[in-house]
Amino acid sequence: MSQVRLRVSALCIQDGHVLLIEHKSFAPEDPQLPGSYWILPGGVVERGETLDEALTREMMEETGLECRVGSLLFIKELLYPYPGKGVEAQGSIHHSVSLGFFCTVTGGQMITGKDPEYPDDQQVILKVSWLPLAELDRYDLYPPFLADYILSQQSEGVQNAVPEFFNSAQ
Repeated sequence: MSQVRLRVSALCIQDGHVLLIEHKSFAPEDPQLPGSYWILPGGVVERGETLDEALTREMMEETGLECRVGSLLFIKELLYPYPGKGVEAQGSIHHSVSLGFFCTVTGGQMITGKDPEYPDDQQVILKVSWLPLAELDRYDLYPPFLADYILSQQSEGVQNAVPEFFNSAQ
């Protein structure tokens, strides 16, 4: 098994919309997963890079937008496959820990960016959009808790939320 990856992601909410990326499935051979899903902008933290630097870089690469990184909102651990496939296989394909931060867009011009880990003909980013909060149930969001999490925070303001932990089953 390879190393556990540390990832960062940006939750940007503006004018009743959330910034999301339509992304190809990381496991297209799994019939239980959709062919694509909407995720928060973000990615792997590189060695020697701070969390803020990584998130700022990932936002620019994937969306063309600049951001100010705010408070930590959630920690999400992902093991794929997850239990039920056998303990020996758990996490054999993917294991990451993602830190989700509240971010504010401060500039730039929105584009559908590229993942530098993939060549142009194998890109995994399909589209970048501001999706209406009122219509999140119409989209396949990943991780599964994301839509409910975003909508449950609206009353008190997500930037002031107490950080939460979510595991692979959530």
